Amino acid sequence: MNQRSQTPDERFLISLYQAAKKKGDLFAPFDSREIARSVGLKETALKNIVKHLAQANFVKKVDPALVYLTQRGCDFVIDELSQRSV
Repeated sequence: MNQRSQTPDERFLISLYQAAKKKGDLFAPFDSREIARSVGLKETALKNIVKHLAQANFVKKVDPALVYLTQRGCDFVIDELSQRSV
């Protein structure tokens, strides 16, 4: 089985999606530092990743620490997870 490796951005988005799904609200804001810790990202990398994901409209920043998935981000993660299961 040939599984494509994930970028840190993808790991962050998937972890954010899983936390939101567990909470029952896909668009709930979460502390980006906690999500980053769960996937092993450092603070410097986190800032850059959140900045780029926000520019690509995958996440929205509520304040410097809180982020939530956009519809585009949810769609991307769902597509990634469905490709992995195939």
